[in-house]
Amino acid sequence: MTHVMMDVIEEHLGEAGWLWGMRERAVVAPDYDLSDTSELEERLLAHVDGLVEGGPCIAGGTLRPALAEEDLDLVCVAALALLQADIAPENVRSLLCEAGPAQRPSVLRALELSTRTGLGDILLPLLHHGAADIQAMVLEALVFREEAPFEDLTRYLTHESAQLRRIALRGLSHPTSPTKHHMWRQTLAAALPADPPEADIDVGLTIGDRRAWASCQKRLHDKLAPPGRETMVLAAIGGGDVETAAIVDLLHPPETRAGALWALGFSGRPLAADACLPWLGDSAVAKLAGEAFSNITGLKLEGPYVLPSTQPRQEPVPLEEEDLDADIAPRPEDDLPLPHPEAIASWWHSERPRFTDGVRYLLGHPFQGEVLWTALARGPMRRRHEWARELVIRSGGTLNIPTRALAHRQRVALQQARSRVANLPTGPFSRINFE
Repeated sequence: MTHVMMDVIEEHLGEAGWLWGMRERAVVAPDYDLSDTSELEERLLAHVDGLVEGGPCIAGGTLRPALAEEDLDLVCVAALALLQADIAPENVRSLLCEAGPAQRPSVLRALELSTRTGLGDILLPLLHHGAADIQAMVLEALVFREEAPFEDLTRYLTHESAQLRRIALRGLSHPTSPTKHHMWRQTLAAALPADPPEADIDVGLTIGDRRAWASCQKRLHDKLAPPGRETMVLAAIGGGDVETAAIVDLLHPPETRAGALWALGFSGRPLAADACLPWLGDSAVAKLAGEAFSNITGLKLEGPYVLPSTQPRQEPVPLEEEDLDADIAPRPEDDLPLPHPEAIASWWHSERPRFTDGVRYLLGHPFQGEVLWTALARGPMRRRHEWARELVIRSGGTLNIPTRALAHRQRVALQQARSRVANLPTGPFSRINFE
């Protein structure tokens, strides 16, 4: 192979790795929507196609060695290109078995996002062979791809591996066959404990199990153990003013403040917007407070409603004073605009009368199925994951927008859901009965 050809392959690999990292960050970014993310994916997949066109010698000489890279973005695109080039059973098995512990999550991500036809059929036999960790990767990939058979998911609910049991439980929360809907509900109800752990409350809510909502409320009001972010979000989207007021109280302890602001943005209640105002000037949580306020009221944080984002120049910290254990990785909320407290307070003073207490709002509109669908179709990627979870719960598991999948698959799911959201129940979870 010519030197020029290798230069082209290396360029494809490097660009694809960079774009993969950009795409994965976009999925949780406040300043990307589905259209923006789709553009990134088109560029990414074009470079992956360039790697595939290199043929078998590139697969063996460049892509397989890249699976051992410390740069996990390169591992992802190398695995994606190998899957696109050849999904022979022995090659997929070796891809799973030869990946090191650090690289396995990246290989799993490639399995999830690969568009190669027939991959699910190749993965299915691997569920019944190999170590539990390989089975867990395969089952998680099949669940993400919505290709895990009901019978296999049911079987794994009683597996000795807690990881496999949990993956199966999440997989069963989205029934793919309407003919098995009743059987699916019975299976999940039997698998869930009366007081489910926080991470599984939404599964109980999806099947209309009132015990799950009671567990959520119990955790929200527990004075001895502060509720986690999951509990606060579920209480916000499924409760009323009582639950919202309880979340507002959680703004006072510093350890629950950020989670409470995140949840209040999904509550949609005017009293939640009121509660955000005092925190718009707090440097630690101002951006989160502005995001929550915007999500309720629909005010776009731009122009006069934001402050300049320039940061003061910081002097370097002496080495002996530097906290080497501090997490300096950028967070999605770092890209949020910095709100202008006075301008926003003035706007709210004039607009507050049109927001009715006791009514839930989303982006300034009274909450209903069509408004939720529009938010999922056009809203910021960062918040779509919670909106999609609410759609799953309110539809009894029948409407699922896979917000971490490729944009094309998301658009297909959105189109399928569009005609059905008008009848979505919108009241508190305590009143919803999907039976």
